[in-house]
Amino acid sequence: MNKYRDGDDDAPEVKLARTPRAKQQLQVDRLRKFKKKNAEKAKRALDELAAVAERGKNVFPALLEAAEVCSLGQITGRLQEVVGRFRPMV
Repeated sequence: MNKYRDGDDDAPEVKLARTPRAKQQLQVDRLRKFKKKNAEKAKRALDELAAVAERGKNVFPALLEAAEVCSLGQITGRLQEVVGRFRPMV
């Protein structure tokens, strides 16, 4: 919330869009198939990405290679193992 907002303004009503279960399941199935198809390539790409990150080098080229055969979850999970997870100090 904006702390400088006028008290007169009402928050706009936001209509939530829900994805039908059939479409959700279709995407889950596609992801499972993608991971199975690229399992070996993904392992090599994630290992290379982790090695580059551990050396403190530019991860962008390795990240691009990994993005072709890995899911976003696989990439972020592996990078979190190597460099940790950002936690803001509050």
